[in-house]
Amino acid sequence: MLTTNHCFPKSLLQNKPCRRRGAAFVLIAVCLFAFVTLAAMTIDFSYMQLVQSELRVATDAAAKAGAEALARTEDVDLAKAAAVQYAAANRVGGKPFAISTSDVELGRVSPQGTGRWAFTPGGTPNAVRINAKTGGTAAHSAVPFFFSRVLGVSSFSPTQTATAGQQEVEVCLCLDRSGSMLFDMSGDDWVYPPNNPNLSTFTSWGTTWQNHLSPPHPTASRWAVLRDAVNVFLDEAGKFNPPPRTSLVTWGSDYTMPIAPSTFYPSSTTNVALPSTGSFVWSTNKTNVQNAITALNNQPMMGGTNLSSGLDMAVGVLKGTNSSLYTNKVIILLTDGQWNAGRDPVLAAYDARGQGITVHTVSMLTTTQATLQSIATITGGKYISTSNQAQLRAAFEELAHSLPVVITD
Repeated sequence: MLTTNHCFPKSLLQNKPCRRRGAAFVLIAVCLFAFVTLAAMTIDFSYMQLVQSELRVATDAAAKAGAEALARTEDVDLAKAAAVQYAAANRVGGKPFAISTSDVELGRVSPQGTGRWAFTPGGTPNAVRINAKTGGTAAHSAVPFFFSRVLGVSSFSPTQTATAGQQEVEVCLCLDRSGSMLFDMSGDDWVYPPNNPNLSTFTSWGTTWQNHLSPPHPTASRWAVLRDAVNVFLDEAGKFNPPPRTSLVTWGSDYTMPIAPSTFYPSSTTNVALPSTGSFVWSTNKTNVQNAITALNNQPMMGGTNLSSGLDMAVGVLKGTNSSLYTNKVIILLTDGQWNAGRDPVLAAYDARGQGITVHTVSMLTTTQATLQSIATITGGKYISTSNQAQLRAAFEELAHSLPVVITD
């Protein structure tokens, strides 16, 4: 009888499995190396994208800070110092981003008639360009890779350029003048400041109606505190060259005074029209806004919160005959309450965005307002929540400083 060994030599049976095991080890090693290399490339490529985003944010912040300081102080050295300082306030590759004053270039931006802007170095500056670099002789070192040994490259050196400059600005202050602006600063409804020298003599309907049918307290009402914050805004905005052409819209809801002479007040009013470019004088513009707010301090305030009525009218003002085509258009919208009349303000925000208008929103003595946040987000503006007079003043000061600066590339 034949045996298995007769047909298959012992040496063949012993060697064949060994060769198969060796080939598998090689294949596994190759696949493992490819996998590690691919993982390293994926992780470090993602890290490169993250660092590039960090660099863009830091460079934009430095350019805007430099341009803001230049517009406010008209001092080249202070502008460069501000750019360096704000660059370092942002982290790139895990470290504060460092630039030197030689990376900060001053020049002029000018519109090209197509909505785009061109930067020209030198001249009387109105813009700051940041030429951000890393690695080599740059102030910020190269960014190391996580898997440099696998990739065979130890680091990378991204660069970024950003230019921020002054642009002529048109502003509409869009302020709530509903009945709650008569209240005090406690944050409670129907609580009026005591000893109001403007208190009405009408007492037939009780103390609440007597207060509600009176002009606001000249110093302790919400309207008076708002007036103070607007003065801060005007003082700060006037420091820039050129200052913003500023209009004023106030709003509440349609109402008729329930006692003689039964005066009707519309839901929104243009109290100060936008000055034309040819007739604009900042001191006159500022005085007109202040006088209009003072005049409102001498009349009763009633009605609800038709926020979209005010926002729609402000959009109309900034798109009216006195508006210039390529100016930066900004609405500063303030309310101390939740909207409760008129159409959804979010729809008005989309209309504002469609007209190229930025809306900054400020809430006064209220909890975080989703509606105001949405309006700001939709239009590319800021939302600021305030709970006292100091915070309100700071909010209007911050907004004034942000007006004349735009990123042009």
